Amino acid sequence: LAAMVCALRARGDPRFPVAFAMLVAGFASRAPAHGHFYREPIALPTLHIVGDADAVIAAPLSRELARCFVGPVVLTHPGGHFIPAAAAQKKAYLEFLERFCPGQGQAERPGAGEV
Repeated sequence: LAAMVCALRARGDPRFPVAFAMLVAGFASRAPAHGHFYREPIALPTLHIVGDADAVIAAPLSRELARCFVGPVVLTHPGGHFIPAAAAQKKAYLEFLERFCPGQGQAERPGAGEV
């Protein structure tokens, strides 16, 4: 569903004012009626989080979805169907999100325990 919303937004649909998306274990709908969402590259910045050992949404399905987007950022982790929270993944999340915070890229980050 999130990918379909991204496709609508990329085509200018004003109902979905999103600037980017983070898709965890995302996959394209296999319903024939939804095929039009994926025919053209989706020009919306995205971060795709893919678990190599995901037994719920197989990693190849998430990678296939990422290929539907223009310039996707793909973050893989060796685990399963969860949002990884190790330091390396947190750094990747912050780097992706900083692109959408004008003037914040060089700002001092909060210390441990601060938000």
